Amino acid sequence: MSKTIVSRILDDARKNANSTLEEGNAKARELLAETEREIAEYRQKNVAETFALRDDIVKRRISVANLEVKKVLLRAKKEILDRTFKEALDQILALPRPKYLELIEGMLSCAEDGDVVYVAERDARTITKKFVEELGKKRKIRLTRASEYVPISGGVVIASGNMEKNLSFDVELQALREEIEAEVAEKLFGER
Repeated sequence: MSKTIVSRILDDARKNANSTLEEGNAKARELLAETEREIAEYRQKNVAETFALRDDIVKRRISVANLEVKKVLLRAKKEILDRTFKEALDQILALPRPKYLELIEGMLSCAEDGDVVYVAERDARTITKKFVEELGKKRKIRLTRASEYVPISGGVVIASGNMEKNLSFDVELQALREEIEAEVAEKLFGER
């Protein structure tokens, strides 16, 4: 009998050990499967975050590149506008003498009695003292051309006491540019 009891105890112990071993193995497999799922989720999450980060970096670089392109285009457009207005000045300065003097006469229409007319050194032979005085006589006012020159590309500066009217082509074209630059840009580039 004692053998039977010992045998039964041993059988029960074996069964219990096998059961515990099976439970342990099942629990280990379950933990291993859960760990593998977590690893897969972690990898997938990191891959998604990496792609999102990469996409964000690409978008930012494209944005920066687009801004740089816009700056280059803006600089090029400004240079074209500068060149366009410079060419306009060159064309005015290259007008035949009669047309040039007609333009100067129009500028001097705002001169008043006693005004002094200053010219650029390059215009000394074109806008002569005689021309200015005769224009004054024609308008029944006294005009004199100064013997000093002013640093302008062309046109005139009219002085009356402490007041000056700068009618140089540089100033006139700059004022005109401010007024019509958007229109010129639209014609040149098809935009405002």
